[in-house]
Amino acid sequence: MQLKKILILASAEEDLHRIEDQLRDERGWQLTLLRVGQALNGTLRRALSDIDLAVVCCRGGQVSLLEAIDALPAISRPQILVCGDLSSPEATRLLVRIGVVDLLPSTPTTPELQSAIRRAIQGHATSSKADAKGRIISVFGVSGGVGASLIAGTLAHLVALTSKKTLLIDLDLIYAPLAAMFGLKPVRGIVEAIQQVDTLDMTALDGYVTRHESGLALLSSRSTGAIPVIPDGSAFNQLLALCQQRYEFIFVSANHRLDPLSIEAAGASNDVLLVLEQHLSDVRLAARLRQLLIQGVGVPESIVRPILNKYSTRSPVKDNMISKAIGAAPFGKIPEDGPLVRRSLDSGMPLAILDRHSPVVDALVDLEAQLTGLSPAPPVSAVRRIFATLSRGVQ
Repeated sequence: MQLKKILILASAEEDLHRIEDQLRDERGWQLTLLRVGQALNGTLRRALSDIDLAVVCCRGGQVSLLEAIDALPAISRPQILVCGDLSSPEATRLLVRIGVVDLLPSTPTTPELQSAIRRAIQGHATSSKADAKGRIISVFGVSGGVGASLIAGTLAHLVALTSKKTLLIDLDLIYAPLAAMFGLKPVRGIVEAIQQVDTLDMTALDGYVTRHESGLALLSSRSTGAIPVIPDGSAFNQLLALCQQRYEFIFVSANHRLDPLSIEAAGASNDVLLVLEQHLSDVRLAARLRQLLIQGVGVPESIVRPILNKYSTRSPVKDNMISKAIGAAPFGKIPEDGPLVRRSLDSGMPLAILDRHSPVVDALVDLEAQLTGLSPAPPVSAVRRIFATLSRGVQ
């Protein structure tokens, strides 16, 4: 039987150990204690990741812990049970906003606390199938020009070829390179979707994406000639939650400068890829970006994965040097094929259409399988490649 992970969160040491004593003999529960003096989003986000239930103790009617949880994206919160005598209007609003599953007295009895936890876990297990969320994979380049957009786009295209509902989000709102990479011209895009997010449902969301012939959906900015205003991060987080209901896999091509949208994407992700080349400058930037994502944003360390692009065994910057400097071993190695990549970018045709058996595509297929667990789609036929080429020429 898999252990249920329960986090006990309190400001006072005595509250932590009292609840621990009440729960320690219950089999099947793995307890973690966290005493929070001054709650920071990064600390809380890491603590709340990958747990089944959080038991939050609010001593003396204090709501500081609830406010800190409320500041996190909704998709970063687990099931939450609160112990506290909370009756103020402010506390009531917070309890509703963060979706508390039960409210108990400050010092519940052991049977009362255990029963509430069982109900919360059972209710979560019952609803989890109906509320299944799409998997989010964010791809960051540690600097400009390392190929992060190409890798994000190719991974998304490979998943779409397996007939999975796949969305690709381009957070480069100024240049939108992924639209050009797939030969697409969005009519409406991500900025408009974020602006209208309060009125969107899954059907209306389709009006803001542009579809590729592979079935891949693209959500990017459209070319208007005006410099776009960066939307609000919380509104984008709301849009991401809607996308998770609509799509099985969501790939986000994010910005290494950590703008509000990229921060929200990283915090909501199941995997975060850091794309770099075998240069010392890139290694230093990767180490810094990884540190910011883990300590600043609160991304779990285990899901931040370095990807070496344009990889060569002849490079003086070796794998062990990179692992030691970054703090994580390379998760994927993509060889260089400049001519094929240039053909793809110039023609608006994905790499897997142009040459499915090239070393670059083979490496990306392996990476896709590691990330998703999916079996590779069959190679694209020669007839389909010719048809796609002719279609591009007609446009």
